[in-house]
Amino acid sequence: MHYGARLAQDLGASIVLTHIYQVQVSMTDMPVMLFSVEELKKNTENSLERCKQELKQKFPELSVRTESRLGSVPDELNILAEETNPLFIVMGSHNTKGIERILLGSTSASVIRHSHHPVLAVPANNKTTAIKNIVLAADLEEVPDSLCKKIVEIVALLKANLHIVHVKVKEETEKPDRLLEKLSTLNPTYESIANKKVQAGLLQFVQARNADLLIFLPHEHNLVERLFFKVHTEDILSATNVPVLAVKA
Repeated sequence: MHYGARLAQDLGASIVLTHIYQVQVSMTDMPVMLFSVEELKKNTENSLERCKQELKQKFPELSVRTESRLGSVPDELNILAEETNPLFIVMGSHNTKGIERILLGSTSASVIRHSHHPVLAVPANNKTTAIKNIVLAADLEEVPDSLCKKIVEIVALLKANLHIVHVKVKEETEKPDRLLEKLSTLNPTYESIANKKVQAGLLQFVQARNADLLIFLPHEHNLVERLFFKVHTEDILSATNVPVLAVKA
């Protein structure tokens, strides 16, 4: 919350502080709601108001409004994003493990999969809010012009240095020229590193460049990639201790 607020303050933006809640049901012979919808709504709105006042004390010039909604987190965030057209959807990133991760993934991964707006996942152990160095993870597939335009706009808005990295898990012929040409206005650096695990290679590069933000470009083309999307995304989210920005065309 504080990361998003400071980012908004630095960019001259406002904040929509959002909580999406669901009705909790006790699964017995006869399903019973543990709390009424009205009670959940009241508790949510009270908590949001406390958070708003906390932000107003720390960032007195920041414009903050609250929004509570009942429903699915990805669905309701999509609806809200269509209404507000945000620069970023900022949320916390909490890793899941084991079978839970394989079957469910995390809320962050689910939002990234379903959102058409940039999603910024902030790990709990993040220590800095300044963004000076950005790492872009590239698989060197053809990147659409619209997506490159988004990357240019975001990096220029943040006034940061861009470092592009490609992690090679096997021998391959690299062709970064098209991507570098499309992002040429940012004067990016480019480096290819070999590592059998993409997430380990990214961590190595992020640390070497003292990166404050990692951008990756999630994509899904077929059924297999859709099935494993959330696990792959979780690998990216857990690869570093810096915020991760997912940008889709």
